[in-house]
Amino acid sequence: MQNCDLIVSAAYCLPVAPNNQVFEDYALAVHQGVILEVGPRQQIEAAFQPAGSLDLSRHILMPGLINTHGHAAMTLLRGAGEDQALQAWLTDTIWPLEGRLMNSEFVGLGTELAIAEMVRSGTTTFSDMYFFPEVVAKTAAELGVRVQIAFPVIEMPNAWSTSVEEGFHKGLALHDEYRHHSRVNVAFGPHAAYTVSAENLTKVGTYANELDTNVQIHLHENAAEVADAFARQGKSWIDHVHEVGLLGPNLQAAHVTQVTEAELDLIAACGAKVLHCPSSNMKLASGTCPVGRFHQAGVCVGLGTDGAASNNRLDLFKEVHLAALLAKHSSADPTQGAAADMVRMATLDGARALGIDHLTGSLQANKSADFISINLDHVGMLPLYDPFATVVHGNCGDAVDHVYVAGEPLLHDKTFTRIDAAELAGRVNHWHRTQV
Repeated sequence: MQNCDLIVSAAYCLPVAPNNQVFEDYALAVHQGVILEVGPRQQIEAAFQPAGSLDLSRHILMPGLINTHGHAAMTLLRGAGEDQALQAWLTDTIWPLEGRLMNSEFVGLGTELAIAEMVRSGTTTFSDMYFFPEVVAKTAAELGVRVQIAFPVIEMPNAWSTSVEEGFHKGLALHDEYRHHSRVNVAFGPHAAYTVSAENLTKVGTYANELDTNVQIHLHENAAEVADAFARQGKSWIDHVHEVGLLGPNLQAAHVTQVTEAELDLIAACGAKVLHCPSSNMKLASGTCPVGRFHQAGVCVGLGTDGAASNNRLDLFKEVHLAALLAKHSSADPTQGAAADMVRMATLDGARALGIDHLTGSLQANKSADFISINLDHVGMLPLYDPFATVVHGNCGDAVDHVYVAGEPLLHDKTFTRIDAAELAGRVNHWHRTQV
């Protein structure tokens, strides 16, 4: 028998890959943070001698969720700007609040709150695009989650950078600092094509290609943005991003609610990824990402919450549920948004979108042991007919009770291992009383 650190067995297992199907009475063996083997429980127990075990006899075992787009520290602006359209929400509410409140302490506290919320509801990897990215990276590393940091590239001076040149300098230094970190990846985060010059977008593309790293950008978030593009330059922002050489396999385009067939084909041909944020898009009435059409064209689509200021929650299971309903409703076709497809979008497709599917996103041998368990005896989960349907349409975020990243428990039996939830709540409430 081969020694290992841990055997995890469960009533149901959704490995997602190689075949996106349900297995009963399955287990996985973990050693030094890596999955050694996944298979029938009796087979795993016969082959491995573990130092410890986790018996989840009334649970679903699956990969951790991957939140591909968000602004973690905006948890501290949760509910601050309601019932506004995107441009008014940004210019009248969010940017003025950020201008008054933004500093490294704001980002550290807000990021810690976001990570607690995400871990508690089953997210093991998130992508962040916000100010003071070095604080986000440090906080995420300390709390054990996996993260992509898309450092901000934006023309307007802000609390983090007085110029776009300073932003490049700080961001590239951050990239060098975390170049070999096992859980932190640093990418470029140009805010949008309308807030970054063509010259600097070109520079982003050049740097990203040289460093072989990702680029995340808000793109075609609503109709007003696209109309402004044509008014300013006679073409869409998608065409503009393509012309400056940024539309390629390492580009992650957030939202993309407005797209023509020609633009959709262009995105597919260039291999760019799309990040679907249904709650935020619906709340700001920005439009609907045509996920079904993207899938038909072979485009990888990941799932994101966006920030808590435009969503109010970072429970990615809620996004999975809403994405499924939106796919059915927008197409008037109940066969769209199939539960198994939605689970894959929130896990393996999210990993593909972030370029880390070799590392995480599915329960397979030689991948990192990033997994979660869902308690089937939770009142919002009973009874069980179809595990995929239960995951997508049940009350899963509240039923998560174990969360592991690289074989390390971040949530054990619904209790945080690295976060003092009561102490964190006290600090957040104190900040709100004294700063806002």
